[in-house]
Amino acid sequence: MAKIFIKDEEEMAGYFQIDITDKLIDDYKQIRKQDNEYIIKEMTTNLSKYLKFIPGIGTCFGVFQNNLVALEFIAKQLSLRDKLSIPILICQKMLTEESPLDFSVKAHQRKISNIMLQILIKYQDHILFNELVDKNFCNLIKQQIDLQEYFESNLPKYEILTRLFSDYPRQHNDHRELIVGVNLDNPKDVEKQYRELFRDKLSRLNEKDFTTLVSIEYYLINLPITLQKNPTYLMQVLSETENPEYFENRIIQTIINFKWNQYTRKFYHARFYVYLIFMASFFTDIFYSTYSLQNTNQEQRAEDQRSEISQFNRILKIITKIVCCLVLAFFSFEEVKQLLVQKGKYFKNGWNYFDFLHIITYVAFCIIEFTNQSQDTQILIQITVIFLTFMKLLFFLRIYDGISFLIQMLVGVFKDLRYFLILFLIFILQFGMIFLVLFKAGQIEEYNGVDKLAYFLMVFRISSGDFQMDDYHNQGDLLVVFSWIIWLITVLTLNIVFMNFIIAVISESYERVMQKLVAESYKVKASLIFERELLFNQIELKMEKYFPNYIVGRRPLNTEIKEAGEWQGFIKDLKQTIRTTVTKAKGEIIQNIHSVQSQNHQKIDELFSQNSKYSCSNEGLEEMISKLVKQNQEENPITNNNLNQLKQSIVNEDESIRGDIKELNIQMKNLENYAKFIDSQTKQLDLKVDGLDLQVKGLDKKVDGIDQRFFKVQEDINYIKDSLTLFFQKQQNQ
Repeated sequence: MAKIFIKDEEEMAGYFQIDITDKLIDDYKQIRKQDNEYIIKEMTTNLSKYLKFIPGIGTCFGVFQNNLVALEFIAKQLSLRDKLSIPILICQKMLTEESPLDFSVKAHQRKISNIMLQILIKYQDHILFNELVDKNFCNLIKQQIDLQEYFESNLPKYEILTRLFSDYPRQHNDHRELIVGVNLDNPKDVEKQYRELFRDKLSRLNEKDFTTLVSIEYYLINLPITLQKNPTYLMQVLSETENPEYFENRIIQTIINFKWNQYTRKFYHARFYVYLIFMASFFTDIFYSTYSLQNTNQEQRAEDQRSEISQFNRILKIITKIVCCLVLAFFSFEEVKQLLVQKGKYFKNGWNYFDFLHIITYVAFCIIEFTNQSQDTQILIQITVIFLTFMKLLFFLRIYDGISFLIQMLVGVFKDLRYFLILFLIFILQFGMIFLVLFKAGQIEEYNGVDKLAYFLMVFRISSGDFQMDDYHNQGDLLVVFSWIIWLITVLTLNIVFMNFIIAVISESYERVMQKLVAESYKVKASLIFERELLFNQIELKMEKYFPNYIVGRRPLNTEIKEAGEWQGFIKDLKQTIRTTVTKAKGEIIQNIHSVQSQNHQKIDELFSQNSKYSCSNEGLEEMISKLVKQNQEENPITNNNLNQLKQSIVNEDESIRGDIKELNIQMKNLENYAKFIDSQTKQLDLKVDGLDLQVKGLDKKVDGIDQRFFKVQEDINYIKDSLTLFFQKQQNQ
């Protein structure tokens, strides 16, 4: 059998079977046109034939790259074979053509893509084959393909293990976690890059520090196409995905941490400090203008003092507003640039609405204040600007891990409550209209100024537990009863039911966020990184220090990340144990199947060999017996009669033995029935004995009670004796 072996330095990655013929090529072409029933029969008998690689067609996975039923059956058949006997199955059909995985991903065939990925993980688990996945990595995330087993395989990562201690020391006194980028032609060239990557960044190892050594592991992220060819697409896909499990593995976390530490954290910290300047100027303007307006309205102030104060107020307002406008101009430039890059996708992010409105409302506030417009309008605009200012502050606070998940939890709560709030408003409108009709739109003093909404506000107060029942007695006898019935229904529906619904929904959102605490924090970082990458120009996008083709990580083995908290750790451990048990169970089942199959094959082979021997020997014996019978019949006719008599006697003895056996069976049945009778009798005796035991225990308890009474009587008698002796002694002494 002709084979081509694919090796990576000292390690063999796989091999191709290339012993092909013209007939095999015709079979590959013809089987595509057959129905699934014929394909399954052919794969059952001749699967090995279709594992061979033909240029331009590939293996059976290239032939059936659009046939889900055939691929599922082939995957099941391969699971029953030895892993080492299976050649390379998924690869490019030609150097410039696509692979079966490329075809399935482009066609959005999720099930077929999942099968292809499982085959790569099981039978081509080597870093050389990760290029097939690397080209489609972002699209696999976008299509919500389960990549957990892929991340745990050897395809996307390379554990750096060297023979020399000095190259990558396995123990070190510096327990810091480091992530650096590197540009390499071959991923295994990283074994010679320790000095450039880590040595200058770590503290030197002294003899005194050997007592504080920690175990260190080194690993390389093997996704060069994803990291460098299209550098911003990965963060875009991660920021848009709704599957938090992608953020729970070390591969994605390492990439996010590298990008965050390399160019994102400093960027947002600088913007946050600039924004603090805006907040300080804006709040100074608000506080001072509000209190100065209060002082100028007092009649006790002199006119010259008011003129000086008003002059100072104008100067302060102008300075603070100039500072705020400069800061907002800086942010508006970035928002416009982001809008031009994202276009319609810009408005899919809710934070962009707050940023955009913040700039517009502040400009409107400045225009209204300097043109002396209505005081009420100015107050409303001020309130809106204050609200949007704090929303922008929450946006920047997401760069801190301790606050990020809390903000994400609030966002999740409001997102989960949106349908509930719609239904809640419908019930408020319903009961508000009912009370409006019941009370004939009578005026309520507490709601002066909002007379049209008075009854709707009253219903909302009822839902929050603030009850008002002063006007019920002013109605007629019939309406009073009906009003109280409606009031009871309103309290039961809005206050008791809906308020508990809100608590349940918020508790569920909180629990979900706490379960995915680490994942949520990394998702926030991914969205911030994506926004940062949108502001890069073409020169910055090609900078190798920002976008290397490989990322190398260094971390201690004996420390665990405690960011997740107790609940996150429990859920994570639970998932990990489930995954390990499932993988172990899979491995044991496959091994048992292989062993059973090998044993069955051996037994079948032995039976065939034995049957062949027995058939040969039986044929020889039959010939010998026939010859002997003929000789006996010809030579000794008397012996034949004797043989017949012996046969008859044997038959008679056999019949007598069978009769004896029948009699023995009858006796055995009688004995079994007698044994069953004895068992029933013994069970009855056991029950009687148990009853006697209970009676004996009852008698024992009674005896114990009598003993206790006897002891008490004896103690009383002794006490009487002692008292009498003392009495007689006293009498004698007297």
